[in-house]
Amino acid sequence: MYDDKFLPQLSQNLLEILEDNEFYDTTIEVGNDPYVKTFRAHMVILNYRSSYLRRILSTYVNKKKNDGILAHIKLPNIQPEIFQMVLRYIYGGRLSLEEYDTSDIIKILVASSELNLQELITHLQSFLIENKKNWMEQNFNLIYKTSFENNSFIELQNFCTELMSKEPEKIFYSNDFNSLSENCLISLIQHDEIKTNVIQVWEQVLKWGIAQNPELPSETSSYSKDDFITLKNTLQQLIPFVNFFNLTSKEYMDKVHPYKKIIPKDLRENLFRHFMDQSSNDPEPNITKKINSTAILSVQKNLSIEKDFNIIVDGINYFIHKLLNKGIECILVKRKVIEYFGDHNISAQEIYNWLLNNQHSTNSIFLLGYFNYYGIVTSESNEKAFNLFINASEKDHSLAHYFVGNCYVWGYGTIKNDKLAFEYYEKAANKNCTMSQLEIGYRYEYKIGTNEDLKMAFYWYEKAAKNGNIVAMHNLGHYYKNGKGVEKDNNKAFELFKQSAEGGCTNGIIMLGICYDEGIGTTIDKQRAFELYQNAANLGNKLAQNNLALMYENGDGITKDIDKAIYWYEKSAKQGHEQARDSLRKLQNNNL
Repeated sequence: MYDDKFLPQLSQNLLEILEDNEFYDTTIEVGNDPYVKTFRAHMVILNYRSSYLRRILSTYVNKKKNDGILAHIKLPNIQPEIFQMVLRYIYGGRLSLEEYDTSDIIKILVASSELNLQELITHLQSFLIENKKNWMEQNFNLIYKTSFENNSFIELQNFCTELMSKEPEKIFYSNDFNSLSENCLISLIQHDEIKTNVIQVWEQVLKWGIAQNPELPSETSSYSKDDFITLKNTLQQLIPFVNFFNLTSKEYMDKVHPYKKIIPKDLRENLFRHFMDQSSNDPEPNITKKINSTAILSVQKNLSIEKDFNIIVDGINYFIHKLLNKGIECILVKRKVIEYFGDHNISAQEIYNWLLNNQHSTNSIFLLGYFNYYGIVTSESNEKAFNLFINASEKDHSLAHYFVGNCYVWGYGTIKNDKLAFEYYEKAANKNCTMSQLEIGYRYEYKIGTNEDLKMAFYWYEKAAKNGNIVAMHNLGHYYKNGKGVEKDNNKAFELFKQSAEGGCTNGIIMLGICYDEGIGTTIDKQRAFELYQNAANLGNKLAQNNLALMYENGDGITKDIDKAIYWYEKSAKQGHEQARDSLRKLQNNNL
């Protein structure tokens, strides 16, 4: 007890020796250029307080005896301000950790390990675990890297292992998650409590991969082929540990499908078949199956509760983009957008009110224009819509480019101008907007706003078709069927019409029916042709209605039925189909 009474004074006297410039015999150069500082110290104290310094100083002992030379030590790996704290501990046995930032305590720990100050290493680890647990959880990567780079930090290693085992979700949402090493992340996503939430694993893996490549565009729709390759290379070791097959089809479409290009081809094909099998239980015929808005990219229902409008707006933009790229007509997309609000418990009025006061992103500018363009929860205003689309277009928003083109085509909010329409469609087409690629092809084909060029028309139709546009597939099929701008190939025409039909394009369905009806690229199958005509007729296609009526009139592959023939001729004629009008007139006259 009495011995402890004198220790503070002894500590103070030793610190005074440290500050005395008269009797030092050792200099210590700490840090790297340009942050280097030289400290003066005493060999006898350093020798007995640090085994690491003792080994270095042992080479100077005999030299000092002979010629009084100063010992000189270099410590380039330690910052001068950190070494000053450690040196005061070496001399006075004092270190008031409450005065220091936690990050500095970590640096002191690393310096203590280099100098082999074992009792300080033990004390610092205990202090961190007892007093800085929350900080270490939020900065897990720093602690993990620090502890496992040094075998001296056993207590911190145990802390990290236990946290990963018992509370792995804390690491997933730590401040420095994006800085985790690849190996650490692989260990984490294999944990039983983590890997069961597959969508969480995927979102965090994706977030980590994007963070490793800050040069990537902020929107996936703006990714180039090289951007996808970059992200794929970053995540190639992690993707095998994500169990995509345990996702729902909605989760897959919403969160994984936009990044399908970074998934290995074999896995991607297996996933496609897996989720297609899931959707095959739909009672509607696959060929006329309507697009389900809940199976396209979207925000989750709880977003409207959380009121994270930025995420909701981005989700709606992406939803519109995906439907248009598919080749769905604009007016049908509008209906799907309205359905989308209901499906996801989102108030369109609330979104609109928020957009009025938050025009800070291209997506919010465009979406406000979209609301005005279609009169969603506001009066339709083509002029307001056009100005907003122009604003977003000037900031290189691909959907805005497309809608500005539409405005110039129809004179909505501006004067009709086919050349300007072409220019804006071209901007969007170059950003992989397939509807604009389709429009560019159409304008080259029919000499609208540009010169006629069937080769360029074919080029853009083919590009849009390869990007999944079902209308472009139909148009391209006609090029191969008629040998227009390309060598005639009925087999290719049939395959393109089939792809278009399977995607839900009514024109594709009718053309596939004609292929079966006339044996174009396939064997004649009147029953199959009838089914396809009927599907397309029910969807309102006037050509299909006429062809269906013709089959009923002639009993071509089906039972003859004049009443049904008249019914379908009337349907087709009301839509302006001339041949249907003539056929209807003849049938009615014959029945008089």
